[in-house]
Amino acid sequence: MEYMSYTETAYSYDFWCALWALGVGVGRDVYVDRPNTPVYLNWYIILAAEAGITRKSTAISSISDVLGGAYPLLTGKTSPESLELYLHDVSAERGTATAHFAIEELVTILGREGYMSTMPGLLTDLYDCKEIRTSPGTLITGELLHENVYITFLSASTPAWLVTAINPSVIEGGFTSRVIFVVDDNRKRAIAWPKSRAKGDKERVFDRLQQTVEVAQGHGPISISKGGLKKFTNWYSSRATHSDPFQSSFEAREDDHCLRLCGCLAINDGTHEIQSRHIGIGIKIISQIKSGANSLFGGDFSERARIASGLGRVRDILLESGTDGIKHSDLQRRVIRRLDAKELKLLINVMHECGMIQIFKMKRGHMYRATRAIEKFGVTSEVLAKLNLGE
Repeated sequence: MEYMSYTETAYSYDFWCALWALGVGVGRDVYVDRPNTPVYLNWYIILAAEAGITRKSTAISSISDVLGGAYPLLTGKTSPESLELYLHDVSAERGTATAHFAIEELVTILGREGYMSTMPGLLTDLYDCKEIRTSPGTLITGELLHENVYITFLSASTPAWLVTAINPSVIEGGFTSRVIFVVDDNRKRAIAWPKSRAKGDKERVFDRLQQTVEVAQGHGPISISKGGLKKFTNWYSSRATHSDPFQSSFEAREDDHCLRLCGCLAINDGTHEIQSRHIGIGIKIISQIKSGANSLFGGDFSERARIASGLGRVRDILLESGTDGIKHSDLQRRVIRRLDAKELKLLINVMHECGMIQIFKMKRGHMYRATRAIEKFGVTSEVLAKLNLGE
C-alpha cells in the first residue's frame, strides 16, 4: 500500500491488486483446506469506475511492473481458441495450465467481436482449477489437455461499458459470480506532481512478496481455527439471500470469496490459519463488494442492459449514415430486435435533448442526423441517467 502512495489510485484498487499478486505468487500450492472443495487463491478481479477518475490502468500497470518477468502475464488480446492452445502448451511444458491476465482495458479481452463471445464461458470453466481438463480443440490441434489448471484475472472497465458487455445471459452463466467487481470512484488524493519513488522501492516490494509466497508455500494448505469455523458457520447459516439474478448468483459463491480473502489475510499476517478476526474482516469486505457490484448489475439491470445495447446500435447507425441522415422508419427497421417502437422514440427524444442528434420533420415521418456530441466519451452514461437507468 505504501508503494502506491505516490499515485492517485483508489485505496481499494491497491488492496485488491495486492491480493491478486499474492494469488499469482502462491499458485496451486496454497489453498484453503476446505473438505472436498478446496478454495484456491485464484482471483478474478475487475476494477470499475468512470474513465480517468481513479486511475484504474495505473493500478494494474503498477502491480504488473512489480511482478516483472518473474511471472509471465497475458496483457494483450487473445481469442478463446488461442488461450486453450496456450494452456495446453504450458501444461505440457510445466505440468500446470497456468495463465495470469493483467489487462488494463476489459474491452481488450471481452470485446464484442463474434469470435470473443465464448470467452466468458471459457473463463468461467477455467476458474474452478480442475486437475484435469480436456477440450476438443480444432481439426488442426486435436484434443487439448490442461493439467492442474490455475488462472488469475485482473482488468478494468467503465460502468457504462460493463452494462453493455455483461448481458443477463453472462450473469446466468456464472461468470459474474466468480468476479470481484471493485466499484470505487474515490481516488486516495489529488497529486499534481508526484514524488519519485526511492531507488530500489520496486525491488523491495517484489522481494517482500516473494518472501511471503515462499513462507506460504512452505506451510502449504491453510487451515481454519475452531473459533474461525464457528464464526464462519454462524454467518453462512444466517446470511440474507436474494432472488434477483445477480445477487443470487453471487451469493452462491460468496462463501468461497470470503474464505479466499481470509486465506490471503492469514498469509499476510503470518498466521497461515484462518481465525475469527479474519472471518469478521472478510465478511465485511465481501459484503461491500457485493453491494457495489449490485449497483451495476442488480435490480433493473436487464432493462438497463437492453437499452444500453440499443443505444449503441442506434449510435453506430447514425454515425454510419453521416450527413445524409436516416429516416425513422429505416432506423426502426434496423433496431427492431433491440428496441420496440416506444423505447426507440423515447431514446431519440433523450438523445435530441442531449444535443447528440438533429431531428428533421418531413412530409412523412422524421429524419435523424448525428452531431459531433454523439462521439464524445460518456454518451451511454449520460443517456441512461436521463432515463433514470444510470449506474
